[in-house]
Amino acid sequence: MKAVIEAIKNNKKFLITAHVNLEGDSLGSQLAMKELLTGMGKAAFILDNDPVPEHYRFLPKAGEISNRLDKVEDFDAAVVLDCPTLKRTGKVKDIISKSPSLVINIDHHISNEKFGGINWVDPHASSAGEMVYRLFKEIGVKLTKEVALSLYIAILTDTGSFNYDNTSRVTHEIAGELLGYGLDPAIVSESVYERRSVEDIKLLGLVLATLKVNREGTVAYLEVTKEMLEKTGADIAKSEGLINFARSIDKVKVAALFKEDIKDKNKINVSFRAKGNGDTIDVNKIAAIFGGGGHMKASGCIITGSLEEARSKVLAKVEEALKAKP
Repeated sequence: MKAVIEAIKNNKKFLITAHVNLEGDSLGSQLAMKELLTGMGKAAFILDNDPVPEHYRFLPKAGEISNRLDKVEDFDAAVVLDCPTLKRTGKVKDIISKSPSLVINIDHHISNEKFGGINWVDPHASSAGEMVYRLFKEIGVKLTKEVALSLYIAILTDTGSFNYDNTSRVTHEIAGELLGYGLDPAIVSESVYERRSVEDIKLLGLVLATLKVNREGTVAYLEVTKEMLEKTGADIAKSEGLINFARSIDKVKVAALFKEDIKDKNKINVSFRAKGNGDTIDVNKIAAIFGGGGHMKASGCIITGSLEEARSKVLAKVEEALKAKP
């Protein structure tokens, strides 16, 4: 963290980015980081591969996030948040790679490849948002209600509403402090989780109909196809939490969600979730086989090929991991 703070002090203009398919942590940590930098008298702008999902547009200053990759200003340093690899930033990777600017890598994924000139990777942190919170405290920039909301959203969503095992006493203490800035947890939760459209619910019905479970009941998976999205008119971003329906099934140890890319059906986004105590399958290792990564119990990857090919490859590796587990 000290190296990150020193780099911030020594540079003037910053590009901030995060991974493709934006969600709560990537968005909240970016928005808070921008406020931290501007609070220190620095210039900063957020550039992402993808637009802000509709259900996160209520976040303060979310409208300032740019996707204009063709109009990028010069910058002294790039702050990459919540990304285990630079590749996960999508097309922003090309902009960063071509620039001589310093890359500051801030992440909590155990699979992080430490691709930056400065790498602050803390797998014990609940979220990238928690790490940005620590920067505010260490540097002494005052938190505002807007920043508190962004950080709270980051922590809330990446801990699964404080249900995942990356939730600690410290996580709750930070969340409690953030609520002290006048946030209403019920309203925040409603904004994130309870503003689904009729189209989103129709998509849920189609996705749940694809549910398959292996013979032993230890593996469950769901699928989201481009055809489903076109038929329902649903937002792909709202499929973010659907994997939890498969994960919640009794006796399931590994859940997977296969999603066809809306722009390229030959690319399949795969999400993994694992559960268990002592007998947990490390899905980070499975994702790594396909060039992905994340956490022991929550990871993802992108596979080139058809949905059927991706499913066959992934399930074979999952079954191998289950058989190898004592």
